[in-house]
Amino acid sequence: MKKVAIITLNGYFNYGNRLQNFALQEIIKQQGYDVETILHHEAPLITNENKMIRNIKRICRLKNINLKELKMKVSNKVSAKKRNFAVQSRIPEFKDFTQKYIKETTEIISSDDIPEGLESKYDYFVVGSDQVWNPNYQSHEKILPAIEYLTFAPKEKRLSYAASFGINKIPSNYIPRVKNGLNGMKSILVREQVGAEIVQELTGRKAHLVLDPTMLLTRERWLSIAEPNKNKPAKEFILTYFLGEMSSKTTDLINSISKKYNFEIIHLENYKDIDQYKANPSNFIDYINSASIFLTDSFHGVVFSIVLETPFIVFKRKEIGPSMYSRIETLLRTFNLESRQLELIREKPSEIMSLDFSEIREILVEERNKSLLLLKQSFI
Repeated sequence: MKKVAIITLNGYFNYGNRLQNFALQEIIKQQGYDVETILHHEAPLITNENKMIRNIKRICRLKNINLKELKMKVSNKVSAKKRNFAVQSRIPEFKDFTQKYIKETTEIISSDDIPEGLESKYDYFVVGSDQVWNPNYQSHEKILPAIEYLTFAPKEKRLSYAASFGINKIPSNYIPRVKNGLNGMKSILVREQVGAEIVQELTGRKAHLVLDPTMLLTRERWLSIAEPNKNKPAKEFILTYFLGEMSSKTTDLINSISKKYNFEIIHLENYKDIDQYKANPSNFIDYINSASIFLTDSFHGVVFSIVLETPFIVFKRKEIGPSMYSRIETLLRTFNLESRQLELIREKPSEIMSLDFSEIREILVEERNKSLLLLKQSFI
């Protein structure tokens, strides 16, 4: 049996990351391949000189801020510590899920340490999905990026599936790296329209648009690995999953829906509630499937709302730096669901709880077949 290796973002704290890794593995297995995910670690280079410069900059900044700003910085630091504690508490749950459902390699590679002969161990390497090509996630600037563009392998073995840049424009200092990497790929399948445009602009090559791998598995397949969390309420509930900050207006909306329909409120990403925060990826699936309505600013939150047919409202995340909303825009446009954005749903409050999935199901089947065909052709 031919072997395929997946290269993706490795981490044990993000639901979308774990579930897309599982989904891509399962879809490639359905093509008749033996599949495993190669663990890799790209550590930022921190020298004593870098530490010294960083500390000097920090002192300079502190001298220029007033007492109120200083208190705010201290408060944010305390919150960051609490969040870090919550994340560390979540990791064992995510590792258990990974060990149960995802086949990972025992060795860990990096751009600076590619085992000799790795390229001959597999018939193909697939990079994706998730934001594997987001420059903000890359800690080294190399002319020949080894990991995210698979430059350690022959071109005929380098494939991508639903790879994402995560941003609308590549920073100028990264353009040579990205262009070089893209030109060395055998097949380029991306997740967002903006991603396809970036590939076209930098290389002149056509990148095909495909569904995130989580959408290639059926609702029934996802429910087969879903598990109810022990803290799941018995009564109907609103589910929220916000990776960005929730504004006071968002909180007010959640409370008003809760009051109107007598729903309990479950916040999945509230690090102050450790018991809920530790919910594993299988719990995540069950929570969305069981929720009466789901409010989120997460791409994969929207994805699973569609696949599991749960009414949802999507929010724009307040972001520092380049926006990552393009992936959600592509998703909503594909399924004619632009109306589920907060700005539009507010104009029709009577439709908040109602969402007809009959047309969405048809689109999903059609788009799923297109994506599976493109994936199958990329192996030829």
